[in-house]
Amino acid sequence: MSFSHCNTGDLSESIFATEGIRRGYTVYTPSVGHSHPADAIIVKPPCRPISVQLKTATVVKNRNQSYSVMACRGKGSQKVSYQLGDFDILAAWLPDIQQFVFWHFEEISTRKKINYSPLRHRAPGNWEVFAPCDISPLADIITVQPCS
Repeated sequence: MSFSHCNTGDLSESIFATEGIRRGYTVYTPSVGHSHPADAIIVKPPCRPISVQLKTATVVKNRNQSYSVMACRGKGSQKVSYQLGDFDILAAWLPDIQQFVFWHFEEISTRKKINYSPLRHRAPGNWEVFAPCDISPLADIITVQPCS
């Protein structure tokens, strides 16, 4: 079964939201559109919200467990780099192994594409990048009320 580019993104965003909720986060997503710098914001009080840009990795054929991840946004045929403040974490969904891999923005800020292999780089499933308050807590500034 094949999906359009937007449907593939919607699917990875839904899976991310489900996994985030399963791990105790409150997950917020924009209600419409695909033009936001961040696809999701996750919160686990007392920590501040963490903005996440989600991408679906492309499996590179004929290369054992290799992926290509776009670390930029498309504007027509032009690729535009993300800017500081667009998001905190880049998440890539690896569809064939059904896992995410994560990078802090600072790790990918100068790149438009990431060539990734779990055999040579960080292991997928590295949710520890969201470790409690690894990005400064702002609990005294905001409070998040759970749904009733």
